[in-house]
Amino acid sequence: MAAPHIAIIGAGIGGLSAALALARAGFLPRVYEQAPQLGEVGAGLSLSPNAVKALRFLGLEAATQPLADEPPQQITRHYQTGEVLVRIDRSDTTERYGAPYWQMHRADLHGLLAEALRELDPSSIVLGKQFSALELDAGGSRVEFNDGSAIDAKVVIGADGLKSQIRHQVFRQDDPVFSGFVALRGLIPASALAGVELAPGSCVFAGPNRIFVRYPVRHGALQNFVAFVRTEQWEAEGWSQTGDVAELKDHFSEFAPEVQQLLAAVPGGRCHKWGLFARDPLPSWVRGRVTVLGDAAHPMMPWFGQGAASAMEDGIVLARAMSLAENYDEALSRYEAARLERVTLMHRESLLGGERLSGQQTSALKDEPVRTEDSLGITEYDPATAPV
Repeated sequence: MAAPHIAIIGAGIGGLSAALALARAGFLPRVYEQAPQLGEVGAGLSLSPNAVKALRFLGLEAATQPLADEPPQQITRHYQTGEVLVRIDRSDTTERYGAPYWQMHRADLHGLLAEALRELDPSSIVLGKQFSALELDAGGSRVEFNDGSAIDAKVVIGADGLKSQIRHQVFRQDDPVFSGFVALRGLIPASALAGVELAPGSCVFAGPNRIFVRYPVRHGALQNFVAFVRTEQWEAEGWSQTGDVAELKDHFSEFAPEVQQLLAAVPGGRCHKWGLFARDPLPSWVRGRVTVLGDAAHPMMPWFGQGAASAMEDGIVLARAMSLAENYDEALSRYEAARLERVTLMHRESLLGGERLSGQQTSALKDEPVRTEDSLGITEYDPATAPV
């Protein structure tokens, strides 16, 4: 089944993954991005084995490997004492799950996806196109943009994130709700950490109402950190703003010396700050020949590091459904059926993960059953072979 025009709204990791998978399958996707230039904000992200299998399907595993760090372990420590509460050995991840566990700079992954897509079709990404409205009919949809232009598409895929306008206009769900957590994020150059001893791999310091995560990216050239603070409300006008490291130091003044050393090394005394907003997964992802993927369909809390992974999975399963089905309606139905149960599990467990890490009895994590993406079977999944 060949499509004369599949329109993807949003050029994030999910949208580009879907476009690349569709293009490799012989379709003609076009990605419409509101930004005037293609770029990806952010810092580090995790690619668990299910995500690396997605990259393998897209033909990007070999290109990604030199840019990624492979942590030998993941440690959860007590926020004050530094006592190891949970240790996950990552040394045999490939043998156990068929792919490694990687961590890398988000911009590096985004750049690889965009480059690979443009190599297949230089006109596949259209910039400066802010989505405005959508008209559905039985044969497809008409997509309108803020600049007054419009296109007709056989299938429309909303990959426009948590604040998705496709979701809002087509599926009419509630607005995102503040989750109760504020996140502060930054990157620290290795040169600023001379003399600071950091255990290899990634580390989480868990404490009451606060969580601090750090791991290396770009082979140790940078240390990525994200700090989470529980608060009653988000008072900023937007969802994202610049934060002051002095605020971070105040929130985490009781945390272990390693955290204090990291915060003292943050360049410029500033960091990125944003409120974490949540919404329930959609009960249905299809209206006519319109569907959604990634955060537009099932925005997740970051505790399991599955946001990018699940969006990549969505794009690949959607492309496979398009290739296998006899018509567009069947393809979208198969895509929805293949993904709903899995992402609902991932969404629920990601939410609960933050509650466990920020609970009042931190030491109890040592004795509680471990619930991770590994123990729940999330990492075993392969979007290239999963039933569609």
